[in-house]
Amino acid sequence: MDMLSRTRHPQVKTIKTKKVDTKSTPNQQVSPSKHKGCQSPKRTEQKKGPFATLCSKVILQINARVVAMSFPPPQVNSSLPPPAPSSGPPGHPEITVDGRRVLSQLKNTATLGHVSSKSGDVPTIAQGLASIQLGPANPLGHRTTWDVAADVDHGPSDVSDTKSVSPGRPSKNGLRKRFSTPFKGDLKVKETIPASAASSAPVTLIGTEGRIQSVAPDRNAVPVSLGLHSPAEMSSTTLVVSATKLRPNPAAGGTLRVDIFPENVIKPIYKTDLPKPHARVDKTPQLVYCCSLLSKIPGSLQPTSDSDVSQDSPLDDKEKEWVQLIDPVLQDRYRWLVEQLVRVFADNPLKASDVVTEIVLVGPVLERGIYRSLLSCFISKFEQTTPLDVTLLQGIVQLVECASSGYLVDDDLVRITTVLSKELSITHIGTSDHPLHLTLSLARVLDVMVTGEVKDLNRDRDHQPMLQLLDSLKNNNNVVQRYEATYAYQALQYAPDDETPLQVLWRYAKVAAAGAGAVSSVFKLDPEGLLKGIESLQEIGAGVVGAVGTGIEVIETLRVGADGAVRASENKFDFIQKRSWYLALQGTALFIHQGRLSDFNLVVSQAPCRNNPNFQWGVCRQVGEIAVDPLWDVLVRQQAVAFLNELYRGGSDWKPHVDVKRWILTILIQISRMSDVSIKDRAGALLLDLKKGGIVEYPGSFSLSRRLPLPTASPLLAQVQEIITVEYDLHVLRLMRIADYKQAVYIDPMAKLNLQDTDDNLFPLMDKVRDFIASGSQVMLVLGDSGAGKSTFNRHLEHELWQEYKAGGRIPLFVNLPSLDRPEKDLVGEQLRTYNFLEDQIRELKLHRQLILICDGYDESQLTSNLHTTNLFNQYGQWDVKLLITCRTQYLGPDYRGRFEPKAVDQYVNVANDLFQQAVIAAFSREQIEDYVERYVPLEPRTWVKKDYMDKLETIPNLMDLVRNPFLLTLSLEALPTVVQGKIDLSRLRVTRAELYDTFVRHWMGVNKRRLQDQHLSESSQIAFDVLCADGFERHGILYQIDLATSIFQEQDGRPVVDYSHMRDRKTWKAQFFGLDPERALLRDSSLLSRAGNQYRFVHRSVLEYFFSFAICGPVKEHEELDQPVFADTSATSPTIGAHPLSQRNLVVELSIIQFLAERVQLGSGFKDELLAIIELSKTDEQAARAAANAITILVKAGVQFNGADLRGIRVPGADMSGGQFDSAQLQEADLTDVNLTKSWIRQADFTKAQMEGVRFGELPYLKESSYVFSCAYSTDGTSLAVGLQYGSINIYDTSMWRMTRIFRGHHSCVDSIVYSPTSLQLLSGSDDNTVRLWDCESGSCVFVLEHIGQVWTVAFSPSGKQVASAGADKTVMLWDVQTGANLSNFTSHNSNIHNISYSPDGHTIVSVGADRMIRFFDTQTGQPREVWESQSDWMNSVAFSPDGLEIAVGQGNGELLFYNTATGKPTRNWKAHGEAVESVSFSPNNQRVATCSHDGTVKIWSSATGSVLSIFAGHSSRALQVVFSPNGLQLASCSLDKTIRLWDVSSLGTGMDMDGGSDPLTSVLFSPDGRVLFCGSKSGAVRQFDAGSGASGLAIACGDNPVRCLAVSPDGRRIASVGTNDKFVTVWDIGTGQARVVLRGHTVRVKTLAFSADSRWIATGSDDRTVRLWDARSGILDRVLEGHTWIVDCLAFSSDSRQILSGSCDGTIRAWDLDSRGCRVVVVAGRAEGGEVRGEWKCLVRIRDIFGDVKSMAWKPDTLEFSIVCESETLQVWRLVERSTSLSDAWSAQLVWSSGHLVLATSDAVTANAVGLSSANQQLLTQRGKGAAA
Repeated sequence: MDMLSRTRHPQVKTIKTKKVDTKSTPNQQVSPSKHKGCQSPKRTEQKKGPFATLCSKVILQINARVVAMSFPPPQVNSSLPPPAPSSGPPGHPEITVDGRRVLSQLKNTATLGHVSSKSGDVPTIAQGLASIQLGPANPLGHRTTWDVAADVDHGPSDVSDTKSVSPGRPSKNGLRKRFSTPFKGDLKVKETIPASAASSAPVTLIGTEGRIQSVAPDRNAVPVSLGLHSPAEMSSTTLVVSATKLRPNPAAGGTLRVDIFPENVIKPIYKTDLPKPHARVDKTPQLVYCCSLLSKIPGSLQPTSDSDVSQDSPLDDKEKEWVQLIDPVLQDRYRWLVEQLVRVFADNPLKASDVVTEIVLVGPVLERGIYRSLLSCFISKFEQTTPLDVTLLQGIVQLVECASSGYLVDDDLVRITTVLSKELSITHIGTSDHPLHLTLSLARVLDVMVTGEVKDLNRDRDHQPMLQLLDSLKNNNNVVQRYEATYAYQALQYAPDDETPLQVLWRYAKVAAAGAGAVSSVFKLDPEGLLKGIESLQEIGAGVVGAVGTGIEVIETLRVGADGAVRASENKFDFIQKRSWYLALQGTALFIHQGRLSDFNLVVSQAPCRNNPNFQWGVCRQVGEIAVDPLWDVLVRQQAVAFLNELYRGGSDWKPHVDVKRWILTILIQISRMSDVSIKDRAGALLLDLKKGGIVEYPGSFSLSRRLPLPTASPLLAQVQEIITVEYDLHVLRLMRIADYKQAVYIDPMAKLNLQDTDDNLFPLMDKVRDFIASGSQVMLVLGDSGAGKSTFNRHLEHELWQEYKAGGRIPLFVNLPSLDRPEKDLVGEQLRTYNFLEDQIRELKLHRQLILICDGYDESQLTSNLHTTNLFNQYGQWDVKLLITCRTQYLGPDYRGRFEPKAVDQYVNVANDLFQQAVIAAFSREQIEDYVERYVPLEPRTWVKKDYMDKLETIPNLMDLVRNPFLLTLSLEALPTVVQGKIDLSRLRVTRAELYDTFVRHWMGVNKRRLQDQHLSESSQIAFDVLCADGFERHGILYQIDLATSIFQEQDGRPVVDYSHMRDRKTWKAQFFGLDPERALLRDSSLLSRAGNQYRFVHRSVLEYFFSFAICGPVKEHEELDQPVFADTSATSPTIGAHPLSQRNLVVELSIIQFLAERVQLGSGFKDELLAIIELSKTDEQAARAAANAITILVKAGVQFNGADLRGIRVPGADMSGGQFDSAQLQEADLTDVNLTKSWIRQADFTKAQMEGVRFGELPYLKESSYVFSCAYSTDGTSLAVGLQYGSINIYDTSMWRMTRIFRGHHSCVDSIVYSPTSLQLLSGSDDNTVRLWDCESGSCVFVLEHIGQVWTVAFSPSGKQVASAGADKTVMLWDVQTGANLSNFTSHNSNIHNISYSPDGHTIVSVGADRMIRFFDTQTGQPREVWESQSDWMNSVAFSPDGLEIAVGQGNGELLFYNTATGKPTRNWKAHGEAVESVSFSPNNQRVATCSHDGTVKIWSSATGSVLSIFAGHSSRALQVVFSPNGLQLASCSLDKTIRLWDVSSLGTGMDMDGGSDPLTSVLFSPDGRVLFCGSKSGAVRQFDAGSGASGLAIACGDNPVRCLAVSPDGRRIASVGTNDKFVTVWDIGTGQARVVLRGHTVRVKTLAFSADSRWIATGSDDRTVRLWDARSGILDRVLEGHTWIVDCLAFSSDSRQILSGSCDGTIRAWDLDSRGCRVVVVAGRAEGGEVRGEWKCLVRIRDIFGDVKSMAWKPDTLEFSIVCESETLQVWRLVERSTSLSDAWSAQLVWSSGHLVLATSDAVTANAVGLSSANQQLLTQRGKGAAA
């Protein structure tokens, strides 16, 4: 630390200058008596240094004298208006500025080291000076001057030289001689400055706010404070007297050269390399440098020391750029680091030299509280340390010198000086260098006391003992010690003690205080000012110096006596011993500190005290400090060596003492021992030259450095870096994650609570997740298809949450589950470790912070565990989290909720459903697709615009439906330009997902190939790239990805993330993909892979599955996007079938791979034949079994039909053949072990000797009764099933054998409702006979008969079993006591029939619904009614509480199923469950499924989580009235008016993804004239086309909103006419384009039928308006209206020659209309031909039994025995009649050609004789089904 660290630097402000005109008259003097009795108001103290105080007064006096001699007194400006009367005391002249009185603005009161501003009486400058002038005006009547000879000649011995200074003694050398060069004019005569001269001096208004400021225009120096004024303390107007500038010639007057330091330079600043933002700072100097730069940010609160070497230096460009990158959090981080350094140091008891050296560095950048703690720690340690620790001593001094303004208090320095003097007094001089260290340190601390306005030194206790101690060192043999003691002695002389008469000065010395204060407050330092100050100091005398030396203004030497006269202090201070050279050294040190070396050079050469040995000694030390300081530029240090040479040799006006010369040699020796060659060599050469004079250096070694060396290590910082700093590292993580987020196009996904919700019920997924975060729920599951945008949403959610993150808030943490090894055990910790969080940090977060875990890829990680449960989330002492999990819906089975639902805290075995939420991502709407395209197009230059993309998406059949998947939309947009290239008729172009991936992959590889071509590659990479290009770069890239995908499935069981470390894995399978080989690196970087550190994965799970499927089958020739095939040999005739890709893995569970391969089959490739060959091979090769099982699974999912196929002996164990069509298939001796045949069509299939162990059909045998079955119920233990029958009996079945075990008789009419007690010991039943009966299950006896006044339609047991409820046609809910049969309460709020009731799980509430459309709740404890909710739509048949009590499900009469939140009463979900009324609803015991049954005869199983249909059971042939789950949830029972109880196996249901929840039921069917196309009208109003041979769907024509009632196709096959159910018009459409051609309007009510003529000329229509109308088919013009029918016309037909029309009507007639004659005749009347002849009888050839539901439409295929039907069960089927034998009794059979729509199990006439392993239950099922649908 350099010399000028003794001063401090407040900020600078400049106030505009104004000239001051005073009111005082020339030569006016103010008598001190005029101030007697004046009272001063309360003053506010301001601080300023004594050096500034001294120089300010000196400048004032000198300038006043110069001006007085140079300018005449100014004349009063008579033109100005007279000033207002003064408010000051009488006789006080006022000060005006530009005619404005400023008396009240100029206020200054001098104090010890303070300047206070106040309103009051302020005299003029001249008046103030007149009171302190040397000469007659002095009240004491004598002058006091300095003994210049003593000041010049005395060396170290003048510490004790107390020569008296006689009054009036002239200056020895004279002021003129001393200033002969810089000044003109004779200032030798000492005389009182007339007040007129002083008052007329030109005055400049400037505010420096405590800075010493150079006025030299060519200086770059920045002012440094000497502790004068703060901004708040500045007077509103301040005065400064202009000084005359000077610049002597280099060798003027024989003085030292002034050009050794030729220019002022940039002051030395320690700089290091700046760290990158958020990079770890490992070196303390670098940390301090960063903090000092940040202190310069505008508005920064970061404190820096006034002595900080970088404080006032402007930032360079690099520093500015770095500062702009540092955000407030990082600033806090740096601040925290330095604070922690102090704390760690304080906790370190050793205080070793390395840590002392390190900690001292941070002093300048500490905040006040931390700084003071550090200083206190240093002082305490030093007080306790023996022997002397020199490093600790130097650390204290350096820390004191770097203190910012206001950081030090008086007691600090008093305490330090006391302990130093004590240590110095007990240290034996001569035994070590400790006394010198202590003396130097004491001097430096005293310097700080002088410049730092420190008081409170006790004169007796502190001041005098130190003076004596330093005086004792004057005779020390060590000359260096003597000189340093002399300096310290002078510093102590200027240090104030506690005997300064402050209160006296405050009260009585107003005049002098105001004058001195006004001047001192604007003092500014330049070489001229400093030289003048020193000269005047010597001339003025000891009194002035003494006053300044104590830190008080000059007027502090004056005192007010009892008579009020101002008197001089009588010997109060020992002023006579103070020397001016000390102040001169203070000034030179200041210039060095500011880098103003040229000014330093000038001052040293011209200083009046330059011949004083002490001054010379001090200057030599200062120059030596420059030479050894590595922070200075080398040139400057070389100049310092040259300066020492100049000082040694001296000049005519610089007479170096011999002690000084020896000191210079000693300094040069120290310099020559430095490591810097350029400096030490120069010093060494100079030393040899100077020693020739015979003078020798001082013995010993003396350190010249004022600061401790920079630390070579940072042990404290290393310790601090290990301290837990969670918030900062979270901030770094936040910035990293925000920077990593790159999503070119993001569209907010919509979601729904279930798949059955309409688009009206969609909601923004982000809003739902935000609600979840704000709610009390703990887990949210987000489901979606592959590519639905789950990962994209997760990353966007994380990005938003990080953007909003505030310190201390909930932490968002994105977790890629597949990348973790054990997410089920340590999910959060493992993820945080990937971000390099320390264990202590993780522990801190675990105990004290909340997190939002966004877990992506549950399905990809192949997890089955409950992450919330296994990680113990939200339990005491565990992680406090909100858990969001996304998963592909296909991955989850039916019982998946248990994997995600939290467990209740109080009952851990129970689920807490109120803590669980879920949502299903909906497919993109058209608006979202359009929005995506609009944002996609501008991302890069394209030839297509938005309209081009949208036109193609809408024109290509099915493509718009396909791209509703966001990921497929992205692929489609990339691939579309290539897909449609060269295609003309896009309406017939079919695009599959596999084709999109094919095109996208080729496009991707092409882009990367071009990228590499334009890139500058290394030599090895370029060679590898050329080789790859020569052999097909795209081909090799695809092969690379195929091999990688295959290896991932083979080596990692499909886990998508590959963790590769070269050192660890270079000898594993991973190396061939991720090794260092240039060829592999090029392919890897060009592939669809993403990388995070050492982890690699395909960009999407579906891409991995695509490439694995590619290994089995790639693009076919006609769709080939590659130059040559890249897929492996998959020949089914190969003897190595075990090595076939299909043999390697069971693909039944990999639905996405199955889908890709199924699409390859649909594309018409040879892949279908290959798969059939593998199945065929399995008949003879057991090794082909797995491949065959995969093959038949693929083919079934591709829609390949095996009707009539020869599959005898095939081996397909474990295959998924559900929904397959095997009508009349030959499956004898086939291995069907564990095959899934749910809803398969195996009608007339032959299973003789087939292996059928474990085969699943999805159903159990049904129970047949002799009458309608109205109700059914499982016992709570699951051992019994009770059914209520039409005529009052109740049958009990044993569920193990399904045998009837008991019959309860007693009711006299149908049993509408039955229920078991919770113990299964009792049964409750309600009947149409108006009674409720309670039965004993053991005895079968009736315990109670409870009566209603109307039919009882619903009964319920309370969960406790102590209470029952009943309701029905009497509109009353009645509660009964089970023990006594007493009626407890009656609820009569309903105003119509009550259809159903249900108890809440806690038994406290009953809910009831009925025909009045009201949902009513009743309190079972109080007997009082509660909430009443109105139905949203229709009357209600059924109601059920969910097992958790949070919802009720209500079955509506319109087929809807509504869910209500029991807490809010608001509907939460609305499912369009059935086409007719929902008769019953039931929750599974685990709340994961919901079962419904309907008047439409179907039973449906739903996922309660997603709303997806898990299965549709269509076995009933009439209304299904009730459905119930078994207690274990694995079976379902339903009863119906078809007299059966159907038992359904729900243990192996799928996820429902194959169920089209938004299906469009067909309403009509018609073949095209050529029989190749099947046209079907639908409920939505669209006409759909199907390939009549395969069932493949084609173009759909939108024909309005009404369901299509009927269709007609023109004989040429080019037009189709359609009419909606309620339409009064007919529309004719162009089949090729799907566009409307003409619209036929004219009927007054709905059109019922229409027909084309055979020549395509005419269209005939029939209507409810009883007319037949004939239209021109091309123009649509009405030709005629045929009237004659008396009722609705509902059928029409043209004759083959188009000349007649036959019309049938509900009036019982068929009329024939002749188009030529326009005549009409009746052909048939009421079923008989004209004349009454019977036309014969029809004979039934074939009866097809496996058609469930009504047949809504039928059409024959032209010229064939094939026909098509549309069923109520929403299926479309094509049948063929086959003559199969010569037997007259059964010559014809019907074989299914193909079927689409909802699937049902069809087993009629299936042969299962001698089937091996077929369970008895399945055998019974097949037997029952073999008889067809129940009659």
